Amino acid sequence: MSDFREKWNLERLRSFHPVAHMFESRMATIIFSVVIAIILWFVISITIYPTTPITIHNVPLQVDLTGSAAEADGYSVISCDVEEVTVQIEGNRSQVGNLDATTLTAYAEIPNITTAGTKNLEIIVESTNGTQFTVKSITPSSVNAKFDKIKTVTLDIIPNLTNVESAEGSMIKDAGVVVTPPTVDVTGPAQVVSQIKNASLLIEPLTQISTATKLVSEQLEFCDANGNVILADENSGLQYEAIQYTVDIPVQYTEEMDITYQLRGVPSTFNEEFLRQRLELSANKITLAAPDKSLIDTNEFTLDTIPLSEITLDFSKNYTLAVPEGYENLSNISSVNLSLESQGLAQKDFVVNEINIINTSASYTYTAVTEQLIVTVVGNEESIEQLDPKQISVTVDLLSIQQTNDESMSFSVVPTIGFERYDDVWASGDYKVIVTATRAEKTAESNEAAASIGPVSE
Repeated sequence: MSDFREKWNLERLRSFHPVAHMFESRMATIIFSVVIAIILWFVISITIYPTTPITIHNVPLQVDLTGSAAEADGYSVISCDVEEVTVQIEGNRSQVGNLDATTLTAYAEIPNITTAGTKNLEIIVESTNGTQFTVKSITPSSVNAKFDKIKTVTLDIIPNLTNVESAEGSMIKDAGVVVTPPTVDVTGPAQVVSQIKNASLLIEPLTQISTATKLVSEQLEFCDANGNVILADENSGLQYEAIQYTVDIPVQYTEEMDITYQLRGVPSTFNEEFLRQRLELSANKITLAAPDKSLIDTNEFTLDTIPLSEITLDFSKNYTLAVPEGYENLSNISSVNLSLESQGLAQKDFVVNEINIINTSASYTYTAVTEQLIVTVVGNEESIEQLDPKQISVTVDLLSIQQTNDESMSFSVVPTIGFERYDDVWASGDYKVIVTATRAEKTAESNEAAASIGPVSE
C-alpha cells in the first residue's frame, strides 16, 4: 500500500512540473546544461569584461580635399599608395560587435599643402553610425599621397610616319602631311604636363603607299625634350579625349637626272665633243620630285645655254639650278660650277684683216667700217701653234639684218668666226663689225666693194 502511494505521488508531481520531463533523457540534460553555460558566460563577460577588441579588414581609405586649404590653393590628389586599411578597435562589446568595413570610414588627415609633391599623411578611422570605440592600431598607419595642381595644355599633333614607307620611285612629302584635328588638349598634373614637348600620332601597322593616302589612327604618344615617352595612364595622371585622327599623306614622284648643258654659236665644223670632254661640272646629277608622274620620261636637267664665245682658258662659272614651279629639288644643291680643264690647251690672240660679207642686196654697196679684228683663239695647244691668221675666217651675214630703203644704212653685226683646217679651236670673246650700205647708183665706184676688219669694242 505504501509503494502504491509513493508512485501515485510521483505521478502527481510530474503533472504539476512539465520541465521535469526534460530530465528523463540524457540528451535533454546535456542540451540544457550547454544553454545554461552560455548564459552564465555571457553574464560573466558583460559583468567582468564590458569591452572587447576586434579587427576589421578592408576598410576603404578616402583622401578628400573638400574644404581644405589645399583645395583652396588649387591642389588635387594625383595618386596615393594605400586604398584599404586594417583597423583594430576596442569598445563595448554590445556595440562594436556590430561594426564592419561598411560602417567604418578611414580618411587621411589633410595638412596645409603649399607645394606640389608626395606627402605622408596620417590615417584616421571613425564609425559612420556614431558608435564610440578606441582605435588600437591602423595598418598601414599612413599614406603617401601625391599632390599637384591640374593643368591643361593644347599641343600640336606631329604625325609619326616611321611605319609608313613610300613605294619605289616615290616619296612622302613630309611638309605636306596634315593631321585633322591638328591639336589635342591634355590635362594632368602640372609637373607632368610641363614636361611634354610634343604629341605624336602613331601609325600602325607598317604601311606602304605609292599615291596620296588618307590614314586613320587614335594612338597618341607624348614625349619630353629628350624624346622619352610620357605614358598617359593612372600613374602619370594625364588625360585626353581619345578620338580618331585623320592623316593626309601627299606623295611625290622622284627622278634622278643628268645635269647637262647646251653650247650656242658652235660652227658646223667644230668638234664639240673635244670641248665637252674638258668641261667639268661640280655635280653631274640632280634628283627632283613632282606631285605627278611627269618626270618619268625625263632624264636630263639642262642648264642655261652656254655661248661658245664665253669659254676662255680660265673659264669657270656658276649656274643656278632653276627648278620649275611645282617641282622640288631633293639634292640640296642650288647651283653647279662649270669649268674648263686647261691642260693641253692654249690661248692666243690673232689679228685678222679680212672679212667676208654675205647675203647682201644688189641695190647697195657694202663697206666694213671696222678695219681689223683681234681674235682670241682657245683650243688644242698643238693646233694653235700651227694656226695662221689667214686660216681664220670672219663672216658677216646680213640675212637677218632689218634693212630699209634709206640712201645709206649702218649695221653692227656679230660675225661668225671659223677655222679652215682645225676643229679643236674656237674664238673666245665678243666681236662686232660695223658695216655701212649705200645705194649703188649714187656711188661713184659702185662696182667696187670695200671690206675691212678691225678691233671690236664691247
